[in-house]
Amino acid sequence: MQGPGNTQRMAHAALVTVRAPPNVKPGTVIGDKYRIEREIGRGGFGVVVRAIHLTLDQRVAIKVLTEGEGTTETEWAEDAARFRREAKATAALRSEHVVRVLDVDVLDSGYPYIVMEYLDGKTLHDLTYTSPAPIPVEEVVDYGIQVLAALADAHAVGIVHRDLKPANVFLSTGIGGTPLVKVLDFGVSKMLAAASQRLTRTGAVVGTLAYMAPEQMLDAKRVDGRADLWSLALVLYEALARAHPFGAHTAGPKVVTAILNDPIPPLRERRPDVPPPLEAALLRMLEKAPELRFTSAIEAAAALAPFSSPRSRPVLEEIRRAPPPSGHAAPGFVSARGAPPSTSTASPSASKRAKAAAPRKAMSPVVGFLLAFITAALVLGLVAAFVFYVKPRLSAPPDVVATPPAPSAPVETAASAASSEVSVVSVAPVARPSASSERSPASAPSAPSRPAASVNPCDPPFVYDPATNVKRYKTECL
Repeated sequence: MQGPGNTQRMAHAALVTVRAPPNVKPGTVIGDKYRIEREIGRGGFGVVVRAIHLTLDQRVAIKVLTEGEGTTETEWAEDAARFRREAKATAALRSEHVVRVLDVDVLDSGYPYIVMEYLDGKTLHDLTYTSPAPIPVEEVVDYGIQVLAALADAHAVGIVHRDLKPANVFLSTGIGGTPLVKVLDFGVSKMLAAASQRLTRTGAVVGTLAYMAPEQMLDAKRVDGRADLWSLALVLYEALARAHPFGAHTAGPKVVTAILNDPIPPLRERRPDVPPPLEAALLRMLEKAPELRFTSAIEAAAALAPFSSPRSRPVLEEIRRAPPPSGHAAPGFVSARGAPPSTSTASPSASKRAKAAAPRKAMSPVVGFLLAFITAALVLGLVAAFVFYVKPRLSAPPDVVATPPAPSAPVETAASAASSEVSVVSVAPVARPSASSERSPASAPSAPSRPAASVNPCDPPFVYDPATNVKRYKTECL
């Protein structure tokens, strides 16, 4: 009796199409214009051959996509369509540090292929382990900056490599014999991301797990450009130390545990001549939480620039002019799509640093305009209040206290008798306080003045003469 699991496996096997392997033997003509000379490489996703263009007599490299074990017809069609689509996107990249794509087509047997420029040289992996002495620090940094130039160009259009490793960093020569780095396999980056979970069951991507970022191991489809920075840092670490940071655990399931949980061994313990700031920059690119790494290839290049040679100045200028990452390569694109914000078992202190390093949300243009308008209105209101209200009051003279008119001089009243017997009586004026004494703050307040009473000349009606001791009555009072 068959269980439901056996039934599903039988149904899946029925959908698997057995396709004959592509014919890539020397002498075979592809697309009526490329004659294969020899095979130069083979991997989990295809085979690479050297060929010559029959019309142009130009040597090219051709990568033919091959199907994995147990691939269904639907899965194969999706991989082939994605392979061609991403090859076209890579052909649009303009950086000289990305291998040029010349053509994309399909073999008669149904296998898609990519025609690329043929390069003379060796990979960084070969140089690291075959050179008689360690590669100079300055030279390794120059290689890394050229790789960052390729990543900056790709990330600007939303392409994430996802499979960066020493074997994909090709060292060639440019004009004048100067070292020229070419990054390979951009054309299969998206295909790798979408198919890695299926192909991992067959062991096809085990060899590249050693350079995958922690978040990529958990879900290869949900990564951004910072995963490429992690992979590049591992490549540069290995080129300087001539050893992978995780040593023997670079293959098999143990590498997943090591990358997710184990700390990165200090680089200067293996290469003492590495400057401490350079080691710090590489270790930041190797932070297990993406939020703690540099946000872009532009930032990473700025951190590595002080340790490069003068030959890297034009490349650094090219990187500085590159647009920021966009689309799938933009920082935070993963969390915006609903993926876990972090895939590492970082400590609480690392989580705090991640929150501090996370970029703040940009302010809406409408909100910014409203804030600017309100601020300008408040400033103008304060200025107007000062000009039209406060300033006139400050510049006005003090209030003038009106001084009451001085009282008229008292009128002398004389009672002149018709005869010499009548005496004249004069009344002295009533003394009044001066205006200055009234306004003096030190003087006590005085009672309000009253008008002087009229003088009665008949009071008394007589005049007393002390010489004769006689009272003589006033004539006007009789």
